[in-house]
Amino acid sequence: MYNKGPFATWVPKPIMLLLIIIFLLPLLALNGIYTSNISDISGALATYSEYISMANNATTIGMAVAGTIVMRVKMRFRSKEIIVFCTVVVAGISYLIGTTDNILMVIGGSFFIGLLKMFAMIEMMLPVMFILSPTGERGRFYSIFYPITIGIGQLSSYLMADLIFNSSWQAPYFYMSIMMLVIASLSLIFQHNQRFGFKKPLYQIDWLSLVLFSVSAMCLNAGLTFMRQQGWFSSPFITGSFLISVILLAALIYRQKFLKRKLIKFELIVQKVNVWHGMILLLFLGAYLASSSIFVQYTVGVLGYNNLINAKLNLWMIPGIVIAGFLAFHGFKNKWNVKYYIILGFMAFFLHTLMLYLMIQPQMNIEYLYFPMFIKGLGLGILFIGIWYYATLNLQIDDMLSLIGIMLLVRTFIATAFAGAIISWAAYQGQWQSLSDISVYLDTGDFSDGMSMYQTTQVNAMMASSKIVLGYLCWLIIPILIFVLTHHYGQFNNRRIVFLRKVIRGNRLRGYKFS
Repeated sequence: MYNKGPFATWVPKPIMLLLIIIFLLPLLALNGIYTSNISDISGALATYSEYISMANNATTIGMAVAGTIVMRVKMRFRSKEIIVFCTVVVAGISYLIGTTDNILMVIGGSFFIGLLKMFAMIEMMLPVMFILSPTGERGRFYSIFYPITIGIGQLSSYLMADLIFNSSWQAPYFYMSIMMLVIASLSLIFQHNQRFGFKKPLYQIDWLSLVLFSVSAMCLNAGLTFMRQQGWFSSPFITGSFLISVILLAALIYRQKFLKRKLIKFELIVQKVNVWHGMILLLFLGAYLASSSIFVQYTVGVLGYNNLINAKLNLWMIPGIVIAGFLAFHGFKNKWNVKYYIILGFMAFFLHTLMLYLMIQPQMNIEYLYFPMFIKGLGLGILFIGIWYYATLNLQIDDMLSLIGIMLLVRTFIATAFAGAIISWAAYQGQWQSLSDISVYLDTGDFSDGMSMYQTTQVNAMMASSKIVLGYLCWLIIPILIFVLTHHYGQFNNRRIVFLRKVIRGNRLRGYKFS
């Protein structure tokens, strides 16, 4: 097993660090769908935006599938072989997406981009993990790595939006193809030919389970993405997608029980309290993350901003993300209770939602939106670090790798897709209700040109529905706080438990101290 990192011994250490940055930054920014060009690509391909959202989710699914076998593949091939193969293939797929007019090619290409991206990215993440946390302390690593990755994601979204604004929606795919080929060339020059460890055969991977996992997740993707557009469960497409997904998932769980080398250890989700509790917290987080659609609807539909201005607004999240990392680093170092750190994150999202609720109006200076985006970045960074840290607490490396795919799906796909479907439906129903209410007053008036009032009426209905949805999201903080405050987060106080038990039973408390 080599210990000199992924590069040859003749490469100076400062150059090694520079190469890791050059390799890692484009890989972190790489995606099948760049969120800043969703409207552009759907318009150019003349298709529903749901197809583009499905392709975006397919990238996450590909990463989740790769996460289940990433270490086994690493033990089979050399680092240079993995980097070169993945980047060259991804370059070809990116070019294909940029030139195709078939939306199914975009969805399939996005899935394989996420799959191959994970294999290449882990080659750079392992040395970064050793650099950031030489002792292997996960809290220290998460508090540094997550702010970097989330910040790079926001910065790359702005750069892609600027590129699209000044050229076309295909430009990011062509540029990323070039960057991937550059990485492949640098890998051939600077990387060594040693293996990570002994050569592990690929026949130990259960390929049938991998296929079941992939198809089940993609069927769930289709169901959640098109659920509102197809009329929920009145559509045979939606019911069929969910039914196939559940059947394949059940077959996957049943198959894992009899495998010697399990692909996913589903029993840990039930046995480990921190795992299922963390997944529920990720579902709550998804509800707030999905509310960004309301923000985009307001800024684009009411204020008239474009994708570039929205991407520039998102840059104000970066200072909040950095502060979240600083708080996490200081908190893990001083053994702070992670419960209150997670509460702070949800309170930040609550404050962000409340501020948007109070600020929505027909005209607004863009400067007023800077602070809400800063607060959103603070909450995003805190919850990404805190929830992931607690969910993986006391898990062995093998157990964590077997669950990383499921957790990644819940955090980035299932939570946001499900909450997004509900929020978009609520916003749509709110607009219809608002239009109905406004029409009552229009019927009592006398207008020479009624069509001239249509745009103003539509804008007012949009703002009213946004306030309704944001108002309900504000109330969501109450069950979240109850759920978080009633959990121990791995820190028991036996004295308080005895005290509380005596209070419930009506026993005398004389001689007992609460603290």
